[in-house]
Amino acid sequence: MFRGTLALMTRGLRFDCRRWQMHALRFLLVGFFLLFLFVAWFSSLAALGSAPGLNFFWSITFTNYAFVTLAGMSFFTSTITEEKEEQTLGLLKMAGVNPLGILLGKLGPRLVNALLLLAIQFPFVQLAVTLGGVLHRQVQAVYITLAGYIVLMAGVGLIASVIAHHTRRAALLVSSAILTPLALQFFVYGIFSSVTFPTGVYDTINWFSIWSVVERLRTVMSLGFDGSPIGQQFYTHMAAGAVLFVGSWLIFERCTGQPHSPTGSREVSHNVRRRIRFRSLGTAMLITAPVLLAVLLAYSHARSAITGIAFQRVPTYEVVVAVCLTLAVGLPIITLIVAAVRPTAAGSDIGECWPSARSIVWKDLNFVSGGAVGMMVRVSLYSLITGLIAFVMGALSGEWDLTAQAAWMFGVGLIGGTMELASSLGRSLRSEVQSQTLSTLTLLPRSIRSLLWAKVAGGMATMIPAGVMTLIGGAFVFVPLIRDIGDFGSRESLTSILVILMTVVAGVLEILVFLELTAFFALTIRWGYVVLALICTYFMNTTGWIVGTLLSLGGLIGGSATGGGRIVGILAMVLPWILAIGIASAVVVALFYAIESRIRRLAGQS
Repeated sequence: MFRGTLALMTRGLRFDCRRWQMHALRFLLVGFFLLFLFVAWFSSLAALGSAPGLNFFWSITFTNYAFVTLAGMSFFTSTITEEKEEQTLGLLKMAGVNPLGILLGKLGPRLVNALLLLAIQFPFVQLAVTLGGVLHRQVQAVYITLAGYIVLMAGVGLIASVIAHHTRRAALLVSSAILTPLALQFFVYGIFSSVTFPTGVYDTINWFSIWSVVERLRTVMSLGFDGSPIGQQFYTHMAAGAVLFVGSWLIFERCTGQPHSPTGSREVSHNVRRRIRFRSLGTAMLITAPVLLAVLLAYSHARSAITGIAFQRVPTYEVVVAVCLTLAVGLPIITLIVAAVRPTAAGSDIGECWPSARSIVWKDLNFVSGGAVGMMVRVSLYSLITGLIAFVMGALSGEWDLTAQAAWMFGVGLIGGTMELASSLGRSLRSEVQSQTLSTLTLLPRSIRSLLWAKVAGGMATMIPAGVMTLIGGAFVFVPLIRDIGDFGSRESLTSILVILMTVVAGVLEILVFLELTAFFALTIRWGYVVLALICTYFMNTTGWIVGTLLSLGGLIGGSATGGGRIVGILAMVLPWILAIGIASAVVVALFYAIESRIRRLAGQS
């Protein structure tokens, strides 16, 4: 009986052992760490750090921590949901595989692969001890801590995958489970720091938060660490992972009894999307605009009349928070009112399809990105984030500044918009592969390139709220910067302008590489394509930064030895950026042709 329970897990492990991609990933990971080790050794020779081994080990440790967290939100969340989405979970049950066998067979290979990726680093990271600043006990403690954290993330991802019907919802559940304790820590230790809570509240929040892993890693890597390699955090995470696995086992039949039938929430979502359309959202935004203007102009006067303080002394950040809250709360309310008043055409669920070339954009916008409801949620979310930034800067630090606010808006909007575009583009292509509709799309009287551009346009339409946030923030950040740069006329300032422009170009190219990697992986693998593209982009950027730094240092050392310090210094500053732009451009072109070839191949197979 137990042998039959482990049959699916044994098959999964054997299948992964025969895949060359898994072995190549492990070797690439080791090569990347050896490159980090070489940089640490070079830094020790150049006397750039007092403890190169500790600096090297610190960067490797928190890189692993970030990737384990991302794995919990993507790699483990598709454990059961991929079978639900492909409608093969019922076939596994018909084959006689019991729930325990399904859970072990789906989770076991992934957990083993994650632990192997951690274990393969251990003998090589021991070399950090020879560089100084790290002890063998610290290396052991860090990797034991990360192993327990992997088990915890596997348990959290598994139970979310059992509960949710789709991988996206499972990832949302895991993200909420990660971010909620962090938000509670922020409020308890930040905003309400003056309030004294019971000791149990602090202990509970600290142990449920993933920040406890960071505190454990900091303690381990502190100078003079002489504790046990196995800490309380490891036992807690192992026990929590086991409890979550048992909980997934107990609720498995209840949550997967009818995996393909529509749920009540799905019916409610369908009714909401049928009522709320882009016309209703557009009308609501036109109504909201004068309301926002009125709040912007009248808030200071109302605040002065209520509290009695002078009009000029009303903090500016409060006006920003008031406007953002009005938009975040008022837009959904006005949209619902407009949707209730506006008559809905009979027999039409989400409106008429857009004509000609815009039909694919319409399809992705409504069926992949959530339609008008998704757009409304994004507007409210980014408005709340903007208001939260202003509130934290003004109420907590007491130093609100327009430039700093704009810089945060630009950064959050750029990162959020890029991730939204990558997720939308990846889900759009992956849905075509799962539904086997690529062959139908290629039969349309349009090229594959135009099809790809339509997919990109559909993804860019979803990031309009993030794009507006980025443009507003960038306008207040870069316009003064460009004005200040225009006042300079020296040769050094021209070199600085050239470096800034090349940095912007290189950044745009790296974003394009990330988006194309997401699209390519969406056509290649079934889950985790965004995270895998993010990891590959991170490795590429880190490798490029290391090579560029070595080239710059080599150029500066050679220039000082030959006496041509000024010219060689400028070349050492500019040439690495030129090389990075050239390589990134080549990668962008190569990936575009690879995506086009992959679509053509998949269309021929379906």
